[in-house]
Amino acid sequence: MQKKQVLVFSLILTGMLVICGCGQTAQKPGPDVNPETGVQQTTDAEKRTMASRFSTMAMQVEGVQKATVVVVSQPDANGVAVDPFSGLPNDGTGVNTPGQTANPPGQTANPEQGNLVVMVGITLNQADMQNQDKVNNIKEQVKNKIKTDSDKVREVLVTTDPNLIMKLQDVAAGIIQGQPVESYTQNINELDKSLRSQQ
Repeated sequence: MQKKQVLVFSLILTGMLVICGCGQTAQKPGPDVNPETGVQQTTDAEKRTMASRFSTMAMQVEGVQKATVVVVSQPDANGVAVDPFSGLPNDGTGVNTPGQTANPPGQTANPEQGNLVVMVGITLNQADMQNQDKVNNIKEQVKNKIKTDSDKVREVLVTTDPNLIMKLQDVAAGIIQGQPVESYTQNINELDKSLRSQQ
């Protein structure tokens, strides 16, 4: 008799725990938000996702056979990567760098315009590569398509130079494998200078 009471009591207790425990819905973790500005920051994972989406978009432009994309935060005047919306230094993790503060006095972050730079290497067919006007037109179409897709993008740099495309592919491959964008800072800075000189 006592065993039956213990079993019934255990079942009732288990049932109550299940019912009480299931009454609360699990909450998804919210996006990384800067407490000073309330603005969402761009993480490396988001940049990888954006790069994949932008690569697909670039290949939709007629004449583009292949596209390699790297998305980076544009450095401020001191060479510190700045989050596109908050204007705060960002180490790519979605968390501000300790000890860093917002923009200098007199400068405010513009949530209307992002701070991301998108570097795109496109491979075109040989016929299109012979016509510089066509190459420039295709590059412009790629730029416009990417820039209008996301308000986080400040600038799109496009190249058809095979050497720069190889360097972009090396950086992109490392980032896809989960390496932090910051580990490629020197390569990205060199690519940035080279791509800007072509624009």
